[in-house]
Amino acid sequence: MSITKTNHVKMVGIAVTLPKNKASVHSYNKGHFETSEIETISKTVGVQTLYEATPNQTASDFCLNSAEKLIDDLGWSKDSIDGLIFASQTPDYIAPATSSIMQNRLGLSTDCITFDINFGCTGFLNGMLMASNFIELGTCKRVLVLVGDTLRRLSSEKDNSLHFILSDAGSAVAFEYTEECIPMSIAMHSDGSGYEGLMVPAGGARLPKSNETCIMKDVGNGNYRSDDNYLMDGMSIFTFAIKNAPKAINEIIDIHGWDKNSVDKYFLHQANAYMVKYITKRAKIDIDLCPINIDKYGNTNGTTIPLLLLDYFSDSNNDNAINAVLCAFGVGLSWGAVAVRLEKIICSEIQYI
Repeated sequence: MSITKTNHVKMVGIAVTLPKNKASVHSYNKGHFETSEIETISKTVGVQTLYEATPNQTASDFCLNSAEKLIDDLGWSKDSIDGLIFASQTPDYIAPATSSIMQNRLGLSTDCITFDINFGCTGFLNGMLMASNFIELGTCKRVLVLVGDTLRRLSSEKDNSLHFILSDAGSAVAFEYTEECIPMSIAMHSDGSGYEGLMVPAGGARLPKSNETCIMKDVGNGNYRSDDNYLMDGMSIFTFAIKNAPKAINEIIDIHGWDKNSVDKYFLHQANAYMVKYITKRAKIDIDLCPINIDKYGNTNGTTIPLLLLDYFSDSNNDNAINAVLCAFGVGLSWGAVAVRLEKIICSEIQYI
């Protein structure tokens, strides 16, 4: 377990950008699945609306738009930003790092340190971890954590395990050094033994894309996908999540020196509504303290927690400081949690491009 405790790091702003292409989950039925099947999936996972990027849009485009909006709303000088972290599983290129390109596209100083993080579901928490360490060590004063993905194009329209759940999005969250700040705790875990449960088999050095990897295969239960598609072993991922997420929540509360009565809100990765509710039950926390918005946006991978925070603090709650636990889990396999005091966060209006 990796534990970080900070005393001078504050989350100060959040912005999210979604594709203009918004549609009901039912509109993605192109004849392969029965309407009743999609209705069952929708009710179980809680998804009503999905957002899909156009073929020429990338995750970095959504993150760029979010960052530009957030920088403007914060009133930051671009020269004052000395750290940029880009977390995504759909970068612009295999090489170079997309974060380096983003530094130039945003017009940041060449003194700005940049890093790519190849994580999805836990990408935001890993970005928080890296940004917090940079700030606490004195390496940076202001860091942008950009998280986004365009995973819909990697899902097979004939595979109901992901096609009716995933949405595309990109976010920007700003962190800065603050002399007087309530401490924050972050604890992260990883277990690569389960990596095959959530992955895209082809496209990397281990299995390059080829004429063979794009062949659609019957994977059971009426589902078809190729090795170029994103796959999920639903049962193994569900078992992994309900085992480790509750432990991570209770662990971070203990590490931070809180008890459950000290926590005002829990912001959990929106994998699906059923899983979130099951995790809260296993963790013995009140579901009313756990906002759920997967119905409005779908599963946006690493952007789900920024979207949850943006929804919450944009809804007349920004004057109220809260003790919050953030928890994410998924591809890697990886999981972790954060205990943090949140207040007076600049929340940009959601953008659509």
